[in-house]
Amino acid sequence: MLSRLFIKKKGGYRFSDHARILLKMSDLNMGSANCTLRQTADGESCNEDLGRTMFFKVDGRLLIRDRAIFITVPDGIKAKGHDTFRGSGDTVSLWFLHEKIPRAIECRVDEQVRFSTDTQLNIDPKVGIGYKLTPISDVVKQDKRSSLRFSHQPGQGHLPVYSQVLFDLYICKTDQTYPTEGTLLPRIEQLHLIPPQGNSRPAEKTLRLEDLVDEFKRAIRSNPSEGRQVHVSKPYLEERHNRSILLELGFSDVLGLGSKDIGRNLHIKKPTVSRIKDRRDPHYLKVEDILVLHYGARSGLGGGQEYYELITEISKGGLENLTIRPLMGIREERGFKVMVYDFSVNGARFANSPAFMEYMLGKNHRRYPPLMQLEQLQNRVIFLNFYPRLRFNRDTDPYRPELPKRISILGKIVRGEIEWEDEEEKSAGRIRSFGVRFMYDPTEYSRDEFIFDRWEMIRPFKENRYFKSVHKSLNGLIAFLESHTKE
Repeated sequence: MLSRLFIKKKGGYRFSDHARILLKMSDLNMGSANCTLRQTADGESCNEDLGRTMFFKVDGRLLIRDRAIFITVPDGIKAKGHDTFRGSGDTVSLWFLHEKIPRAIECRVDEQVRFSTDTQLNIDPKVGIGYKLTPISDVVKQDKRSSLRFSHQPGQGHLPVYSQVLFDLYICKTDQTYPTEGTLLPRIEQLHLIPPQGNSRPAEKTLRLEDLVDEFKRAIRSNPSEGRQVHVSKPYLEERHNRSILLELGFSDVLGLGSKDIGRNLHIKKPTVSRIKDRRDPHYLKVEDILVLHYGARSGLGGGQEYYELITEISKGGLENLTIRPLMGIREERGFKVMVYDFSVNGARFANSPAFMEYMLGKNHRRYPPLMQLEQLQNRVIFLNFYPRLRFNRDTDPYRPELPKRISILGKIVRGEIEWEDEEEKSAGRIRSFGVRFMYDPTEYSRDEFIFDRWEMIRPFKENRYFKSVHKSLNGLIAFLESHTKE
């Protein structure tokens, strides 16, 4: 045993790399980890989330025998009841937190073990079946925000899916492209969107006030009671910077949904930040102020969500409630909806489809090989609308990020995962997914068109503030869940 832990070098014996890894794991003394199957014993690559597993311990210390560690049967295996991860030779990745920093290690599955009755008396947890694993990589820190990606779909990322923060993503192509040489423009102006239907702007429905009010109320009533809210923003002129911005005021409950009277007005709670008396405060609201409402409604098909925007004007103020009147027709989100695979503080990965390729490149896109298709997409400025779906309970609510109903970003497709028909020829195949990098944030808002009309590049070492908030919140949430599990 000792001969395997030491190697002879000039000047004496030193710990082998394998021994140093085991000593490091012993010092970390982690209690549990998220387990992902990376490769089967047959050499087939995969990325299957197996769920949480516990490390066996003796007297409170990590159980290390025969140069190996031991874990319990992962929760996903017990739930599914299949034969995955039962033989020797599989490769798994164990991901866990230590001092709030994500760490990961890859291991080879040696065998399934059954502990004797005497051994079960001394180990914790006291279960009779587990797995013997041999570490094949060092314990790696994953504390770089740009590389830490949060999974959005099971089996599509390194981390488990945290359902507390998910997104619906809609993509719209634009009339602008990125330069192929030289530097990027620091600002983008006069950007025009090209929705799937070819319209230059989202469709605006009927302007008859009674119909608008009725349609709005029906949409809000389709949501569960806790979701009958709108996110309220206010176009505001910053005189010091001589620019107009969209000032976020927060979420407000919609009132009067039980009344059968339609009328020409809507009633909402006054946002908390606006319940002030200082008229010089930008958050102060008065009659004739314009309010921009963003909201979602349950779709009749499949129970998903559809998203809308409504421009209104305050017709009557109050201490706690506001009466507002629609100024324009309801704008429906008209971008192309895609499935998010994972996301980080600087970008996201989403699924490709034939319909998406036809929208972005036209009906004849199949004439071009995948690499040429990818090159064309990488040159185009794309418009992203993220709609957060937050699900927090009383215990996890302290980690809820402050997000609006809609997050708008300009992005650039920087990579694509290609599934080749012939790995050697690489002439025919299809693009399975895209990786998009966040490039520009909105900085000015048109009070005439009610759209963002100026964008500024996200500088190096800076991030989109909303995804930065999500990153911090999820790190805190994961640390809380990890400590709660240990208890």
